Amino acid sequence: MRDKSVSIAKGISIALVVMAHSICIDFIVRCIAIYVLSLFFFMSGYCFKDKYLDDALAFIKKRFTGIYWPYLKWSLLFLLLHNVFYHLHIYSDEYGYGGKTSVFYTSSDFVRKAISIATKMQGHEQLLGAYWFMKLLFVGSFIFYIALKVLKSKAWGALLLLALSVLLSTLDWKLYYFNIGTREFYAAFFLYIGYLYKKHQMDFHQRPWIWCLAVILVVAGTQLWFTTMHNYDYWKIFPHAFTAILAILTLLCFSQRLSRKAENKSVKCIIFIGDHTIEVLTWHFLSMKLVSLMLIAIYHLPIKRLSEFPVIEEYARQGWWIAYLIVGVAIPVIWTFYYHLFKDRLINNTFDKVHTR
Repeated sequence: MRDKSVSIAKGISIALVVMAHSICIDFIVRCIAIYVLSLFFFMSGYCFKDKYLDDALAFIKKRFTGIYWPYLKWSLLFLLLHNVFYHLHIYSDEYGYGGKTSVFYTSSDFVRKAISIATKMQGHEQLLGAYWFMKLLFVGSFIFYIALKVLKSKAWGALLLLALSVLLSTLDWKLYYFNIGTREFYAAFFLYIGYLYKKHQMDFHQRPWIWCLAVILVVAGTQLWFTTMHNYDYWKIFPHAFTAILAILTLLCFSQRLSRKAENKSVKCIIFIGDHTIEVLTWHFLSMKLVSLMLIAIYHLPIKRLSEFPVIEEYARQGWWIAYLIVGVAIPVIWTFYYHLFKDRLINNTFDKVHTR
């Protein structure tokens, strides 16, 4: 039977990712960032099926079709649209992310970036800025799989992966060209933890003291060892790992309780979002440009400010982050819902016509 709590946890988490990108209150952003992406790695390991340990080809195919292909497909599409977006002021040479602006691409730029996207899962467009996560999940899955095969699912394998993460971070080591290093091993650690938690049917997430400790550590972590899966110092890895795991278990408990009301419309919506996290990850930055466009019209701002990324920060901090959040989640979800509805009806109509001849 399908575990709907996994989809609920993922749905809540991807909404929190969009919320963080909407530039809401700094403290809330830091609380979200300290754990939220770790949950997706944990859940991937949590959902891993032992049958793949005896069928490596099936596992490889699943990873390529489920992660690499969506990454490649959408990254190349957004790359091809770069100059169109540039003309529409979605990109510009004046505004961007963290001071990094954009330029009009030449033919050589397209080729160079396409090669980087296809061979090392890097170089994707600014509108797909969150796609760095997909490389971590893709490569981390294979590290996790190899660790399971070699270590025979031993619990100390998680500690080994965590120790390797610290060591590689200390040495600042990266695999030449592919730029694989600490982050991928750290992702594999969370995959391994999620797998062990499900395999051994642990229930720490049901214990109230876990929730209290998680809140305390998340709040403390925002000040003392704040870090994310994207960027961190080696000495922060251990406290961050412990904090993230407790926060994940707290959300897992909440999600399992919410799954008991799976027939509720709101819960169904969360489940649908959780089942389509890649679509939200792909389209939320572009969708949020609609709010920026509205702000430009309301406050008579220069059109080039549309290229401020991910949002027009000064207005987001005044409360417009709520609109960015709603639009950033709603538009990808609504589009995905009606796309699948149309697709299913088309298939059913085709099937009916074939069988009525």
